[in-house]
Amino acid sequence: MRLSSWLGGLAATALALTVLPVSTAHADAAAPSPPLEIPAAQLAEALHCGTDLADMRDASDKPTVLFVPGTGLKGEENYAWNYMAELKKKGYESCWVDSPGRGLRDMQESVEYVVHATRAINEATGRKVDLVGHSQGGLLTAWALRFWPDLPERVDDMVTLGSPFQGTRLASPCRPIAEVAGCPASVLQFARDSNWTKALGADGTPMPAGPSYTTVFTYADESVIADGQPPSLPGAHRIGVQDICPGRPWPEHITMVVDQVSYDLVADAIEHSGPADAGRVDRAHCTKLIMPLNSEEAVNALPGLLNYPIELLIHSQPWVKEEPALREYAR
Repeated sequence: MRLSSWLGGLAATALALTVLPVSTAHADAAAPSPPLEIPAAQLAEALHCGTDLADMRDASDKPTVLFVPGTGLKGEENYAWNYMAELKKKGYESCWVDSPGRGLRDMQESVEYVVHATRAINEATGRKVDLVGHSQGGLLTAWALRFWPDLPERVDDMVTLGSPFQGTRLASPCRPIAEVAGCPASVLQFARDSNWTKALGADGTPMPAGPSYTTVFTYADESVIADGQPPSLPGAHRIGVQDICPGRPWPEHITMVVDQVSYDLVADAIEHSGPADAGRVDRAHCTKLIMPLNSEEAVNALPGLLNYPIELLIHSQPWVKEEPALREYAR
């Protein structure tokens, strides 16, 4: 296989995926949270906020929103020109966290960045945090809340966009390739029967009490809808875009981050007590495909988006030949 074809296929798979499955094993609420293995300084470097963390306590009386990006993207590229810009108009401070290797390494490493960022924001502001994750980003937030018992009390809302909690068959072609040339670790973890997927939610145990959970999906999603079934996270309120706008062929997986109705559901969850309520979404927005976008922030994000295939090759290394073993806390 030519290198260019392989890279193109990997980029397409990662973009279509942005996934992470949800778990079977669950943390004992009485047990201590697993220690973070990545150095604190390294974790801190991956957290970025619109306002200095030290000034956040007085910056707003509203929860700070922590955005977790999908596979292959940095937080700024995924959210700064759309969700962050719009929520800022409503008075919400935003932060984002960048996953190591652009989300293509072992997700058990990536989730430590989410755990650290959530704690840091909560402790700096004295207020609960709202977590928003697209695709793999939503899976990471669910894993963090599932296995770190101190986290649920720090979080008000968790909202996911297009997160395939049952995994995706789009990851399957990577397995035979991995045996020969290796494959990004997270892609192997995306598989529907991966140990990661089984660990997150196969036993049907509801997510820990405390936060409100909302999972937003679209029936047009080519990576999330497995065998025609919407993704399911035990204990979460699930809403499909087409449940609000019947027959609407938009958005698919990637375009959820610019879709008006998807944004409406995220904003509704953040602004109200409890999960998002489809009944509060303006049905007139069904004909409005694109949410307001910030052109200045879009220009800033453009270089990273254009360099996407090259960035995947550089930052996803090292590739592995088999799925990373589950850590003790998730077995």
